[in-house]
Amino acid sequence: MVYSFMAIFALLMCLGIPIAIALGGSALVYLLLKGDLSLTILVQTTYGGLASFPLVAIPLFMLAGVLMNESGITKDLIRFARTLLGHISGGLGMATVLAAAIFSAISGTAVATAVAIGSIMIPAMKEAGYDEEVAAALTATASCMGPIIPPSVPFIMYGVIANVSISALFLGGVVPGLLLGLGLMIYISILAKQRKYPQEGKPSVAEVVKAAWKALPALFMPILVLGGILGGIFTPTEAAGIAVVYALIIDLLLYRNIKLRRLPTLLLTAGVEAAVVMLLLGLSEPFAWVIAVEQIPQRIVEAMAQATSSPLMILLLVNIALLIIGIPLETAPALTIVTPVLAPLAAQVGIDPIQLGVVVVFNLVLGLITPPVGAVLFSVCSIAGLSLEKLSKEIWVPFLIGITVLFLITFIPSLTTILPSLFVRQ
Repeated sequence: MVYSFMAIFALLMCLGIPIAIALGGSALVYLLLKGDLSLTILVQTTYGGLASFPLVAIPLFMLAGVLMNESGITKDLIRFARTLLGHISGGLGMATVLAAAIFSAISGTAVATAVAIGSIMIPAMKEAGYDEEVAAALTATASCMGPIIPPSVPFIMYGVIANVSISALFLGGVVPGLLLGLGLMIYISILAKQRKYPQEGKPSVAEVVKAAWKALPALFMPILVLGGILGGIFTPTEAAGIAVVYALIIDLLLYRNIKLRRLPTLLLTAGVEAAVVMLLLGLSEPFAWVIAVEQIPQRIVEAMAQATSSPLMILLLVNIALLIIGIPLETAPALTIVTPVLAPLAAQVGIDPIQLGVVVVFNLVLGLITPPVGAVLFSVCSIAGLSLEKLSKEIWVPFLIGITVLFLITFIPSLTTILPSLFVRQ
């Protein structure tokens, strides 16, 4: 029966059926073929997948990102980053990475980061003399910090599906996200010297202080969210609500760019994005139920045990599989498919659940910049006016930097577990 189930799911995917429908549809066909199982299982598991308080954080964090971007705070972030780093060799590229890292701590998604930062920084880098494909590739890869640096929508999804602490996953993503940003800064610094990219004038102390002061509301957002969670003041879900209120108050008091007539549009934008994710999560539960009933993780463990008993080797095999899966699939649907299989697998072979969660999300996020179907690539191509072929030729070095960070967090578990072990009670 398990082979029929997987074949039906593969067939629905090949027919171009939306992934959420393919997940629920394959589970429905499985129940019909079984014959002795009630179809109410489909309804119960779908409802159970959505009836989770932590999931409320997804639409709220998405709304907070939309509101912060609408308020115009992105421009102040970029101005601060350029003032701080623009005078260094490759400084404008470094400023792009820094701005992406800060905005990542607001938006929680890669595409939102790419659009918000890229729409300003890619034209600025081109005007300053950077090669347009370098500017686009750097922005695309830096945007991958969006789902890694907390708050992170994929970490919330993984935590709910795998029953892992979302706070711990947030903290587990901090070091890998910073490593990716550091690697990209080193890359653009070396490239700028080789290609003799221009530098901006050195700012005065007063200019740096002024830029930092204007960017302070955005810089305080990550402190508010993470500090509140770590201090036990509120949960990740409550932190998402606080982020929305904070974004509205900041705009009301300082920016005043969010018009009342625009609120329905902004709410609809965030709502549609969240609805897509929630539908995936709901219909992934019947799929996960079938996987558990058919003991697919146990079968995979037995198959891998014949090849190797090393948790490290199993993680390497998982990396290879996920890098391939991440090419055709977006992060959210891929998570709903692989998490029900990989979470029990990791538990049986002794892999830390936090490390696995960060490795899985990092893997799938890299798929967003992998030709030919990466969502971030398409967004950046549209902003830069580049063909996908031209951008694909320049993306490989930044992509390999991401792969290097991926293998570091695979071989060195403490990079993902040290902060959770210090601040979160497991």
